[in-house]
Amino acid sequence: GVILSTPTVKISNASNGVNVSWSKVAGAKGYTVYSSQLVNGKWSSWKSRGTAGAAKFSWVDKNAKSGETYRYTVKAVNGLCASAYKASASLVYLAQPTVTISNAASGITVKWTKSAGAANYVVYRSQLNTETGVWTSWKNLGKLASSKTSWTDKNVVDGVTYKYTVRAAKGTVMSTYKASAGAMFLA
Repeated sequence: GVILSTPTVKISNASNGVNVSWSKVAGAKGYTVYSSQLVNGKWSSWKSRGTAGAAKFSWVDKNAKSGETYRYTVKAVNGLCASAYKASASLVYLAQPTVTISNAASGITVKWTKSAGAANYVVYRSQLNTETGVWTSWKNLGKLASSKTSWTDKNVVDGVTYKYTVRAAKGTVMSTYKASAGAMFLA
């Protein structure tokens, strides 16, 4: 048979689930992805999630539930031969909050959807440079408790256009993010 090396697996939060990616293995005709979930402090048995073709090196677990902890592994396969496997690090999947913004009397109100498992939310802002038409880099405006789903930015200037995003966080793990539409603050 063929000797296949063990793929290196990396995982990260994606907008629609957990992204699982792995290294290419010489001689592999495909890759089988497995997942395990942390339940009551114990890892569940490895469950096959399907096989990807030889030219595919990533897969998104769209069935991952926000707030749950997962780990993944991948075996390189060629006929009846399969590589060894090594479990990835574990990851808490945090769903991407959906953000809406609106003008308020005292500033711009940012609202977002709850993300199960989040310990807190981090709010970011970018503003439009009217001379260049370029948005500034995202500025971290701070962390809010997981019980919050809205916040008003009172540090805004009349006539300036802003956009916001919110990331769910738990420790060093953060959700992906999508920017809100831009809104001009009108006092």
